[in-house]
Amino acid sequence: MTAVPPGTTATPRRRHAARWAAGLVAAALVALALVAATRPSAQASSVASPLVGRPAPALSARSFGGQGVSLAADRGQVVVVNFFASWCPPCAAEEPNLARLAFEVSRQRLPVRLVSVDIDDSTAGARRFVAQWGVTWPVVPDHSGRFAGEFGVGSPPMTFFVDRSGTVVAAFSGPMTYRQLEATVAMASHA
Repeated sequence: MTAVPPGTTATPRRRHAARWAAGLVAAALVALALVAATRPSAQASSVASPLVGRPAPALSARSFGGQGVSLAADRGQVVVVNFFASWCPPCAAEEPNLARLAFEVSRQRLPVRLVSVDIDDSTAGARRFVAQWGVTWPVVPDHSGRFAGEFGVGSPPMTFFVDRSGTVVAAFSGPMTYRQLEATVAMASHA
């Protein structure tokens, strides 16, 4: 290659290569920004639900296992109501934390109940998800979207904490960490 004398412009070939390189760098930066913006956070975010401070919506149904589930019947206990779907990667990321909470609640005999609500999903998909994660607490199907609508759930996962009097004391959107679950249950227990 020959050097370009001062005062002259680069050859069209060099300018074309430089444009391509700049375009590739710009495309890579845009792709990186999109991935960062759409990637789910590592933990859930507290949301300003209009339900916080109000009685929880009536949730009364049969679980996939045929067990009766009723928030009204659970008065006197803290209830963790988790909305999920089998096709939701953040829900799968959260599930081990819910399982750990269920184990600790059982081991310590705490007055805490977990209830999962399967939304926008097939029965077969939900049953596979429940079996895969070894879910031991009640899972309620919500094929009509009624419970999701009453709780104001847009997309899963979303989790609500109901205190012993039946009042919603916190709401979170996104996959909850075990520490978040543990801390919010403790707060709800003292509400």
